[in-house]
Amino acid sequence: MLKTVGRKWIIASAFLLLSCGGCVLNKDYVKADQATFDAIAPEYRAYVESDAKLDADQKTRRLRTLESWKVRLQGGQTP
Repeated sequence: MLKTVGRKWIIASAFLLLSCGGCVLNKDYVKADQATFDAIAPEYRAYVESDAKLDADQKTRRLRTLESWKVRLQGGQTP
């Protein structure tokens, strides 16, 4: 029993420490990520919307990926 509790505590502690590493984003990182988004997103969106080989679900997933990237750049807040 003690070993199980100890393992769970170690796993939970490691998870918390690792997840907190991304809690504060470096402003330079965010600026670079925004520049990458600005360069890639418009062209990728146009490609996805015009690609006849992609079905509606595939297009939706790809466009949702762009939107989630945008939301993360905005600090998790939707416009």
